[in-house]
Amino acid sequence: EHKQKGTHSKKNNKMANLMISKKVEAVPPTYVLPMHERPLATVPIVKEIPEIDLGEERAVVAQQLVKALEKYGFFQLINHGVPEDLMNKAMEVYEEFFNLPVKQKENYAEKEETLYTNNPKHHVSKEHKYWKEVLEHNCNIDGQDKQIWPSNPPTFREVIGAYSSEVRKLSMIMFDLVSEGLGLEAGYFGKGHGQRMFVNHYPICTDPSSTLGTGGYCDPNLITICQQQVYGLQILKNDEWIGVEPLPHAFVVNFGLPITVITNGKLKSVAHRVVTNTIQARTAIDTYFCPANVVEPAKSFVGPDNPPLFKPFKWGTEFLPHYFNNRAVYHTALEAFKINY
Repeated sequence: EHKQKGTHSKKNNKMANLMISKKVEAVPPTYVLPMHERPLATVPIVKEIPEIDLGEERAVVAQQLVKALEKYGFFQLINHGVPEDLMNKAMEVYEEFFNLPVKQKENYAEKEETLYTNNPKHHVSKEHKYWKEVLEHNCNIDGQDKQIWPSNPPTFREVIGAYSSEVRKLSMIMFDLVSEGLGLEAGYFGKGHGQRMFVNHYPICTDPSSTLGTGGYCDPNLITICQQQVYGLQILKNDEWIGVEPLPHAFVVNFGLPITVITNGKLKSVAHRVVTNTIQARTAIDTYFCPANVVEPAKSFVGPDNPPLFKPFKWGTEFLPHYFNNRAVYHTALEAFKINY
């Protein structure tokens, strides 16, 4: 009886969270952030985020990637090989999913592996929520995950299956290029990365100054490949937020916290957030690739003058619990693995 009651309560909470899909006249109190966390200052939308063309000479691209990660932590990727029509179809399918009637989405909200909506702030607070819905699902190599993917829209599994496969190929190219640019041995990042889709949908918001689509945080995974069409992404540069202007059919790419450990502090994962707007809903397709092996400083970044700064850790069982408990502070999750000399 207790279990049934808890399930019913959880279902009701999820239904309530889906309600911002409908047009609301005012931002509900649970979505209004404390004053010091609101996006009050005007943020410039800049064109300086590095634009990297994968069609250029390999050695040049490898160095450009590392320089971009050193300076901004982000870059926009063009001529990446993922067909534009497939990118369009993937965006259309996800947007169609989020535009389904609430009662249909409610069915998916009952499946913990598939959908959660308006995740509580910092994953631990029930006090405030972000202005978004999230569709989350695995995309592992064997394709077995498709069985729990949404069956509506009818083309979902076919389109997203093809899209996730193409993005996986792109991730391997990224790993090889970054390995080369950092001077790591070929194949350093391995091949068996977990792949997970985090598709964020930010409905039109009547008061963007009172809430956020996503608060400032660093990604926990190894690399994120993001497809966006509508502005909303902002990154932290020199303790100030700057906006990333979307490029048509480009991918925004960034590395998560494990890259700081692997490079022994040379590269940092950069905090980012998402703002809402009053004119247009925004959907962002984020593909996460998670470490397949133990995360530790690479040998080429460690020596007599550069002792290891971090202890090795297993990403899923040892790191993630710290991340979800300390997400409010950008790099706190790594503190537990620092070596004190």
